[in-house]
Amino acid sequence: MLLEGKVALVTGAAQGIGKGIATTLAGEGAVVVLTDIQEQKVVDAAVEVQKQTGGTTKSCRLDVAD
Repeated sequence: MLLEGKVALVTGAAQGIGKGIATTLAGEGAVVVLTDIQEQKVVDAAVEVQKQTGGTTKSCRLDVAD
């Protein structure tokens, strides 16, 4: 696992490219924190990524415009 022991923060991770990046990072062993302005979507995405990869994920609502 290339990223074992590392933590990655992904913004815009509720869907699309951000979710894909989170999935790849988790698949490589990183603990991934998924963030997005859409709170329920990012929670659902984190659960899905964790199920797909067997990795560790966390989620939180984050508005990067603030």
